[in-house]
Formats: sequence, structure tokens, C-alpha cells
Amino acid sequence: MDLRSCQLDGIKVSETLVSAGAELADHSHETGQICFVLDGEMRERAGGRDDYLRPGVLRSQAPGFQHTVSASPESDLLTLLLFIDHDRWIPIESAAPRTADVVLRGYADQIRRELGRSDDATRLALEGWTMLAVSSAVRTRVLARMVLPPWLGDAVALIERRACEAISLTILASVLGVHRATLAAAFRRFLDTSVGESIREVRVRRVIRALTETRAPLCEIATTCGFHDQAHMGRVFRKATGFSPGAYRARH
Repeated sequence: MDLRSCQLDGIKVSETLVSAGAELADHSHETGQICFVLDGEMRERAGGRDDYLRPGVLRSQAPGFQHTVSASPESDLLTLLLFIDHDRWIPIESAAPRTADVVLRGYADQIRRELGRSDDATRLALEGWTMLAVSSAVRTRVLARMVLPPWLGDAVALIERRACEAISLTILASVLGVHRATLAAAFRRFLDTSVGESIREVRVRRVIRALTETRAPLCEIATTCGFHDQAHMGRVFRKATGFSPGAYRARH
């Protein structure tokens, strides 16, 4: 189900929700597609292989690809999809899922913000941010060929599950059985971010969900989402979104 979408010249941008446990039967796409997983998890079968995609993961497929998608039974699946016509598609060497770096995540956030607007510049801005996302995915294909540490995916998944708990670089390194300096360096090299920033990013997403889906008081949301107090949540949230939590709730 498209929550918000916009059809541009040769490009369609869509924020899409798939209900928990739902399966989209085997189907093909004439357009190319870049998929950002925003929330929930999914299993994708394409080209004879299964991939499991979690929040923060990006996957690109060239025009004409065919796949089956299944949402996790535990939660709804929220994705940002960029459909790009054949004549505007830039070949991306690897279709394997990978964790989006901080630049690509920033482009995805900008695209979602523009989907929530409807002024005269919206369509132009959406096209610009979309093509920046595609070009960035192309330019980072060298990174996709690099051999990632086998525990890096576990680190990202662990942050996703436990970000709202008392978790830190030291705790994460201990759980994974790697040196904290090795873990920190891997996040910088492969994900272009830090462990602390990754934790804050997940917490902010949890706050956004609580603000838009519940009427819980801000002080309660702060505690639930892993912040010291409401003021701490407010500082982090404003830096990430440009809004205070209260203003974000009122706007959305």
C-alpha cells in the first residue's frame, strides 16, 4: 500500500507499507528499483537466492528484475521505493543488499520530507534527491565489493533490536567478541558512521513512531526510547529532524 507517492518524469517515488506476514507473489518490474528498508524486516527471493533485509539496508535491482517479497510476521514493513525508467537508470554493478551509508540515508530522509510537502518546488526537489540517491549508490559500488567483517551485520541488527536499552560501543564489542577499536573502525570504514550515531538514529526512528502512532507523553517516550530525559531526547531529535518532538507530532 502506497502511503505517499509522486510520479515524476521517468521516476516514481513511493513510501510503501506491507502488512506483517504478507507476501507479494513472484512478479517482475519493467523499471529499475532502489529499495530502502525503513522499518520491519523482509525476505526477498530473486535470481535463485534469498536475502533478508532489515532497517537501514539498501537494495538495487536493474529494469526487468523479478522477485518475491515476504514481510516478517512480527511487524509491518515500511520501505522507500524509487522506481526509475530504463532510459534514466544508471547501471549499478551489484544488486546484493547492503547497509546504506550515511550519505544515502540522508538522501532517503530528504526524499521522505519532500513527500510530505506539496509546494511548487516539491516535484523538482524529489527528482533531484532521487537522482542523487541513484548516483551515490553507483559511486559506492566499490564498497559493495569489499569483504565486510562477518560480525558487522550482527552489530547492525543488534543495534536495531537494543538501541533503546543501555547499549554502547563497549557493550556491543563485548557481545560480539571483538575489540572496541576494531568495531569502531569497521563502522567508519564500511558504514561511514559511528556506533553512537547508529544508536541515536534508531532511537530517533523509535521516537518518530511513538509521536505519530501514540498519544504517549513526551517524558514517557524519552524513557522508552533510551534517552536520559525529555530534554536529552529533544536535543537529539531536533538535530536529526530540524523539529522539536512536540512540533513534529503537531505537524504530522
